[in-house]
Amino acid sequence: MNFEPEMHETNATPTNHAGSSVFRVLVCASRPEMIALTALLEASDGRCRCIVSNDVDEFRGRLLEDRCEVVLVAEEDLDRSLAEDFRRLQPHGSLVVAAPTVDVDGMRRAMQFGATDFLSGPMSAEEVERRIEGAGRRSRERIEHEERMHRLRSLSRRLEGETRPTDVIEQATAAEPSPAGPATDETSAMSIEGDSDQVRKLDEVAMCSEFRTLIRQELDVEDLLRTALEYLLVKTGPTNAAVYLAGGDDSFGLGAYVNCDLPRKSVEPMLRRLCDEACPAVAEHVDVLRFEDSNEFVSDCELGPEVSEDLEMVAVPCHHDGECFAVMFLFRDGQQGFEDETAQVLGALRSILAEQLATLIRVHNRLENNWPDAPADEETDEDLGWDDLAA
Repeated sequence: MNFEPEMHETNATPTNHAGSSVFRVLVCASRPEMIALTALLEASDGRCRCIVSNDVDEFRGRLLEDRCEVVLVAEEDLDRSLAEDFRRLQPHGSLVVAAPTVDVDGMRRAMQFGATDFLSGPMSAEEVERRIEGAGRRSRERIEHEERMHRLRSLSRRLEGETRPTDVIEQATAAEPSPAGPATDETSAMSIEGDSDQVRKLDEVAMCSEFRTLIRQELDVEDLLRTALEYLLVKTGPTNAAVYLAGGDDSFGLGAYVNCDLPRKSVEPMLRRLCDEACPAVAEHVDVLRFEDSNEFVSDCELGPEVSEDLEMVAVPCHHDGECFAVMFLFRDGQQGFEDETAQVLGALRSILAEQLATLIRVHNRLENNWPDAPADEETDEDLGWDDLAA
């Protein structure tokens, strides 16, 4: 099977933290485990500077006075009121919760309050430092995102202020023909094109912010995929879509399927081949891909007569921190096809989906207890032999 990167990533500029020095960590050291964590951080190589509060009241005051990348608080001290104060006073900070032990309910409660990580059990100084630095980097990425959005908004307002009303331009053009002629027309066209590009960037920033807000509310992988696909289909238009989640040993499992005009049973052989053959190949790419030989691929799957062989298919690898967490396939009738704008939408949103999947997987994998067993779908997963969802 051939894959041709005909669609390209539009939001692939990596965030550079090379210039970062010290992460500021606000600690509520009201309990023994928090005092121990503070000692571990202070014994690190100096990448973390701790601002220590001895009780919750002092901690609330520090939230107002000090701007920090990471806020570290004990699970027993965290309640809804404190979480709301944190979000209001430290909107770009990362909340890290700590406890000697943790169960599923405690983890879910912390995530509902906005925690990005949960520290539990005995940990080395290196592990504590690595986790806190990771939370700090995520805070700085949010700050850089807000700064980019602010710059784009300011530029847009400036461009709007410099734009003359259409009727004034038409009157001036009629009264004074430009001697430059074609050169002036070319300059005007370039200006209009530049304005349009800025508008597209603003729309993309707004779309990404909306998508990130939506999926961050989902604490379950199944709910996350459902919400993400619903949002994507609003942006891409009606299409069939399958999402495969990465598992161990370079394997993949079907996480979700959306039926536009092709019921799942009618395309089961194709879904299996996508899982077994296409996913490992697509995961090695960084671009949004269009199947070069989709007609031949569909024909080889020997689907029923109700499925047209004239399907256009797009593959979307979802990477975060160099790891592929999911692969999406979108396919619909070749007469409709996928426009270039679809690649821009998919390119902008896929990294956000991968980041949220990584967050759920990272947090839940740190539980001391295993995930509760999910009920199996005997009619589908057992027949097709797909693995359980990665977690």
